[in-house]
Amino acid sequence: MTRRRKYIVSVYQLCTFISIAGWCINCSNKPDIEVDSKIIPEVVTYNFHIRPLLTDRCFKCHGPDEAARKGDLRLDQGEATFQIVSADGDRILVPYRPEKSVLWHRISTSDSELQMPPTDSKLSLTNYERTLIKRWIEQGAEFQPHWSFLPVSAQEPPANSLAKDLSPIGAFIDDKLAENELTLSSRAEALTLFRRVTLDLTGLSPTPEEVLAFQNDTRANAYEIWVDHLLETDAYAEHMSVSWLDLARYADSQGMHSDGYRSMFPWRDWVIQAFKENMPYDQFILEQVAGDLLPEASTDQLIATGFNRNHPTTAEGGVVDEEFLKEYAHDRVATTATVFLGLTMECARCHDHKYDPITQKDYYQFFAFFNQVDEVGLTGDDGNSGPNLLLPSAEIKLLIDSLKLIEDQLIENRNSDINKISRQKTFIDQLQAVESTLGVDRQLHLTFDHLQNGIVDHNQLVKASAGVDIREESGKKVIRFDSEYEYLTLENIGLFDSYDAFSGSVWIHPENQKTSQTIFGNSGQKGVFWRGWDFILDSLNRLNLRLIHALPHDIVAVSSEDPIPVNTWSHVAFTYDGSGRAGGVRLFINGESARLQVNRDQLQRSIYPIAFNKEKSDTPLRVGKSYRAFTGEYGIYEGMLDELAIYSRCISALEVLQLAGRSTDVKKLMIGSGDDNESLNQVVEWRYSVRPSQSETFLKEVRKKIMNLYEEVEEVMIMHDVADVRPTYILQRGNYDQPGLLVGPGTPKSVFAFKPSLPNNRLGLARWLLDPQNPLTSRVIVNRYWQHFFGTGLVPTSHDFGLQGQLPTHPELLDYLAYHFIQDGWNLKKLLKSIVMSEVYCQTSATNAKLLSIDPGNTLLSRGPSKRLTAEMLRDQALQASGLLVKSVGGPSVKPWQPPGLWEEKTSSTHILRAYEPDQGENRYRRSLYTFVRRTSMHPMMEIFDAPTRSVCVSKRQETNSPLQALVLLNDPQFVEAACILAQNQMNTKSSVPEMISAAYLHLCSREISEKKLDQLSTLYEEEYANFSDRKHAARDYLASVQYPLEKDVNPAALASLSLVVNSIMNLDDFYMKR
Repeated sequence: MTRRRKYIVSVYQLCTFISIAGWCINCSNKPDIEVDSKIIPEVVTYNFHIRPLLTDRCFKCHGPDEAARKGDLRLDQGEATFQIVSADGDRILVPYRPEKSVLWHRISTSDSELQMPPTDSKLSLTNYERTLIKRWIEQGAEFQPHWSFLPVSAQEPPANSLAKDLSPIGAFIDDKLAENELTLSSRAEALTLFRRVTLDLTGLSPTPEEVLAFQNDTRANAYEIWVDHLLETDAYAEHMSVSWLDLARYADSQGMHSDGYRSMFPWRDWVIQAFKENMPYDQFILEQVAGDLLPEASTDQLIATGFNRNHPTTAEGGVVDEEFLKEYAHDRVATTATVFLGLTMECARCHDHKYDPITQKDYYQFFAFFNQVDEVGLTGDDGNSGPNLLLPSAEIKLLIDSLKLIEDQLIENRNSDINKISRQKTFIDQLQAVESTLGVDRQLHLTFDHLQNGIVDHNQLVKASAGVDIREESGKKVIRFDSEYEYLTLENIGLFDSYDAFSGSVWIHPENQKTSQTIFGNSGQKGVFWRGWDFILDSLNRLNLRLIHALPHDIVAVSSEDPIPVNTWSHVAFTYDGSGRAGGVRLFINGESARLQVNRDQLQRSIYPIAFNKEKSDTPLRVGKSYRAFTGEYGIYEGMLDELAIYSRCISALEVLQLAGRSTDVKKLMIGSGDDNESLNQVVEWRYSVRPSQSETFLKEVRKKIMNLYEEVEEVMIMHDVADVRPTYILQRGNYDQPGLLVGPGTPKSVFAFKPSLPNNRLGLARWLLDPQNPLTSRVIVNRYWQHFFGTGLVPTSHDFGLQGQLPTHPELLDYLAYHFIQDGWNLKKLLKSIVMSEVYCQTSATNAKLLSIDPGNTLLSRGPSKRLTAEMLRDQALQASGLLVKSVGGPSVKPWQPPGLWEEKTSSTHILRAYEPDQGENRYRRSLYTFVRRTSMHPMMEIFDAPTRSVCVSKRQETNSPLQALVLLNDPQFVEAACILAQNQMNTKSSVPEMISAAYLHLCSREISEKKLDQLSTLYEEEYANFSDRKHAARDYLASVQYPLEKDVNPAALASLSLVVNSIMNLDDFYMKR
C-alpha cells in the first residue's frame, strides 16, 4: 500500500458520509468552518465527500453517457478535468485556486442563467455542499478512483481497540464508535443471544429442550460450541438458501403470460446441499455460472447452472422469438452483475451508464457471454423449456442401463438375422415383385383423384379445408395449395411414437422458396412444446425430418444437404427405424438416398402428439400447413402434391425407388443381386422390411420401456451453449431488431481487466469474477452476509456498489472481511462464525437517548441487531412450536393452505396450475422455503410479509408494516391451526392454565414469560373461556378450520380459549421480532 493510500484510509476512518446531501462529524476537534449547523471536515476527500455530490447533481449531464452529455463537458475523468478549458479560455478546475476555477464560479453564482445545476433540473447544492467543494479545491482537488473499484486491501484492525481484547471485527467498530464518543453496548442476555443466533443461522427459534440444554451448559465456550452445532444442521443450509433463491429469482412457474408450471426444485436442492457441505464460495459461483463448461461436468455441476435459467419466460402466442431470446440474456446480465458484482449494469442496455464507468459496448460484451444459450424465446404453456437435464433416480438409471444392454444385444441378433438372409442365395427367386409389397403396413395412400364436400379420395378420415383445389397436371390429377387457409387434415393417421418405425412418401412441386413449408406432419402445438413429427422444406428448400418431444433440446432433426428445386416435380421420402437416433433416419430425393446433415440428435422421450390435457391426441396429421401458428411460422406450403403415402414401418430403399417411378432401376437391382453385393444388400433390406424377425418385435418393446421410463423422470433446466457462436451486436436503444456494432465477449475494464488467457465464454467470465484481484466479488458477498445479520450491509445499497450506491460505513472492516474471506479459501461458515462470535453481534439491542441521538439508525453499530422475522421464519416458528413442522429436506415444492380461487383468477393457458389444491398430510407442514412460488399469484401470507415474487433478482427484501400483517397472525388458518395444536399439546401435559400459557410462551418465544404478561394472558383466557362456555357453537366454529386431527374428548371451550391466548402470543413482538 502506498503512503498516499494509507493516508486516504486514515481519512476514511475520520469521516462517515451519512447521506448524499451529507453531513460529517468532525473527528479532529479542529473545525475551521461551520455551515448550516454542519461541520466541514478538516480533510475533504473525493470518494467520500465530492464524488457523491457530482454523481447525484452533475454526472447526468456531464458524466460517462455520451448521448446525454451537455456542453461537451465531462467531470468523471479524474485529473483530466484539470485540462478542460471553457469557451472563454478559463480552466474548469484549478487545484488550490477555487477563485480561478469555472466549476466554483458556476456553482456559487446567483445568476440563474449561469448557475449549476441549472434551475430547470430541479437539482441544487446547499451552502454546506458548495463549501465542501470549495474546501476540496483549496486542498488540491485530488481525485480518487471509485472506492469499490480499488483492489481489496489487507486492513489491520486498529491497535487501540485490539488492546481492549476485542476481535478484529469488534476492534474496527469500536474504533469508529470512539470517534463518535460512543462505546460498544453490553453483551446481550444469554437466552436473548441464543435465540438471536439460532434464528439467524437456522431460521428457527430454539426449542424448549435446546433452551434448557443451553442454560445448563456451563462450559466457558458454550456459545461457540452451539454456534458450531447450528452451522452443521440441515436447518442452517435451508435458511441460508432462502436469500440465494431471492437473488437467483427461483420460482415454480414461468412468470409471464399464462405463468405455467416449471420444475426447478432440483436446482434449489443443489443450493441447499451446497450450503450444507460448506462448498467454497468460489466453487459455488463457478458451478452456477459455468458448470456445464467444466471438463467432464458432473450431473451436479450441470444442475448448478440452473441459476441462469430461473428467469421468467413467456408462452404468449404471437411474440417474436428473437425478442425474447434477447430479453432472457438481458435478465442474465442484470442478475449476474447484481449478484456477484453489485452493479446496476442493466442501466447501460440502451446507452452508456449515466453514472458508472460502464459503456454500452461494455454491456453488450458482457451480454455476449449469455447470448449463446441453446434455447427458444417462446415456451410451452406448462413445463420446462430446454435445454433440460433428465434426472433419473439410481434405481431408474440402473433399469434403463440394463434395458439398453438388452437393446444392444437385440440389435446384434437382428443383424445376425439379416446376415443369414444374405447367405440364402435361393430366396430371391421366391420373392414377390417390389411393387406388390408397397401395400404392406401402409396406413394411407392418396392419389388426389377425387374431392367432394371436403372429403378427399372418398376417405372420411381425409378432409380438405375450403379453397383446396384438385386439378389436372400432365394428364394426372394433383392437389394444389396456394394460401394459408388451404390444407388437409388426416384423422388417426401418423400417430407414431419414438420407438415406432414409420415412413412417408410424396411427389412435390413447390412454387416458392421461403422460411418454412410443411409438407406434412403433426408437430407444432405450443402447449406441449411442439411435440410430434414433421416433414418440411426449410428456408433453403432442403428436406427436413424432425422427431420432437420438446424444442429445442429433446429432438432428432436431420436435413438434406441438397435443396429441392422450385417449379419442378420431385419425389421425396423419409424412413425412420424407431431407434430414437439420427442414424435411424434416411431422406430420399427422386429415389436416391440424400446426403444428410444432422442438426440435432438427442431424443429421449415420446413424440406422440398429445392434447393440452396430455391424455390423448387431438392433432390430426396436417398436409400443407403446420400447427405452429403461435410462433408466426405457419409452415404454409405453396405448390402441388401427388401420391402421398404413410407407412407404419421403415420401408426399404428399393420400395422408395419404386415409389419414385423408377421400376426399371428396381428390376436391374433385382437381377444384379445374385452377383453384386450392393444390390444384394438392398434386396435383403427390402426382404427384412416386409418380414421383420422376432428380434425386431422385441427390440421395439424394449425401446418403448426405455422411453416410458424417461417419461417419468424429473428434469431441470440447465445452461448449454449453441455449437456455433451466435453473433452479438450492440442493440441501438436496447431494441432487439436494431443491431449495431458487432462485439465479442468481454467485461468492463473499469472493474478489472479480462485476462487474455481466459476462455471467451462463461467459464472465462466465472474465472474473472473469482480472480482475487477482482475488487467487487468478495466485497459484495461479505457485505450481503453482514446485511443478513444486521439488516443493513456495511454498504447499505447491497445491490449497488457503483457511484449511485451509498458509501461504506466501515470501509476498512469491509476490506478486512473481504480479504480474509479469500485468504480463508472462500469459507462461508468461517466468515459467518466470525461475525456471530464478534462483540458487535453479541451486543444487546436495547437503546437509550444518547444512542438514538448520535446513532439513530444503528449505522455505527452501537448496539445489536433488531429486526422482524421474514415471512418464512414467522410461519416456520408457528409450525415448530406446535410440533407440526416436518423437517424433511428437499423435494418438489408443496402447497400449504391459502384462500381458494386465487389461481383461477390468474389462469389462462396453463393446465397444471389451473387451480390451487392445498396439500394434505406432511406436505402441508413443510418448511416455508418449499412453498410453491407462482410468480403472478404469490402465496398471500408470504406476500403480505414481503416475500418477493421472484420475477427479478432481489438483493434485499423491502420491509413494510401494515394492519394486514397482524390480521394474518390472528386469522390465517395456518396460524390458527398451529395455535390450536400447541394449545392441545399443553393441555395434555400441564395441569393448570398458567402452566399451559407459560409453556406455550416458551415454545414460541424461547424464554420464560414475565409475571405481568402471564397475568394478562391468564385474564384473557378466563374472559374467552366464559364467552365460549356460553356459546359452544362459537368454539366449535373456531376449531373447525383446523385440519390436523384434534382429540375427540377435548373440551372445545377450553381448547378454543387457550388457542386464542396462544394466537395472541404470536402477535407479541417477543415472537415476531429478533432482538
